[in-house]
Amino acid sequence: MNTIGDPALMRLLTKIHDEKGLDFTQYKQKSILRRIHSRLHKHHTESYDEYIKIIENDPEEYKGLIGALTINVTEFFRNPESFHAIEKIVIPRVILSKRAYRHKIIRAWSCGCSSGDEPYSLAILLLESLGDAMDKFILTVIGSDIDKDTLSEARDMVYSRERLKAVDGKLLKKYFEETEEGSFRLKDFVKRLVRFKHHDVIKNRPFMHCDIILCRNILIYFNKELQEETQLKFYECLNPGGFWVW
Repeated sequence: MNTIGDPALMRLLTKIHDEKGLDFTQYKQKSILRRIHSRLHKHHTESYDEYIKIIENDPEEYKGLIGALTINVTEFFRNPESFHAIEKIVIPRVILSKRAYRHKIIRAWSCGCSSGDEPYSLAILLLESLGDAMDKFILTVIGSDIDKDTLSEARDMVYSRERLKAVDGKLLKKYFEETEEGSFRLKDFVKRLVRFKHHDVIKNRPFMHCDIILCRNILIYFNKELQEETQLKFYECLNPGGFWVW
């Protein structure tokens, strides 16, 4: 298997960096190479230079490559045990702390949110926990990702039943509306709580003063040095008593 130092591979990665603003040189090499090679295999080539010509002439393949490299794996309440802990432990403690110190702002950040299922899931749990007290708080959920295409989709997604398989029936009825085709859309009052931001956690300034940070999709793909650097960023972003879930 090639390495990141391979000149032809570096030409491909440099092209992606220059044109899309994405730097994958600090990601785990095996993961990045495996994803790139799967795209090469699809086009029956082993040449990076030949593949560069392919993506120059095929925007959909270029989009597919970026999607493969940015790990767009998501669904509502993915890993239900994690969201159960968020619902039963994290959110109640944040609300209790806010009430104790008479603070009204609750700020959460879903880093690497892909097409938005994670921040929307968090927004639903916050709405459920706050209930009638919602008007006593200023609630903001930030969803960030380096992939502009998936962020664009997130703002007005239509979901299949399979995509919502982990959503409780009561929550489905309360926070979603069914389309004539049998798919589902989030209700507007949920979507208004989530602000999507194009953001590269490696090089862009992080979002400060957070009470909850979710980053469950990207750290495992970073090399050790970058993992430690990113973890430190998250700790610095948290308010006292805040939670980082990964």
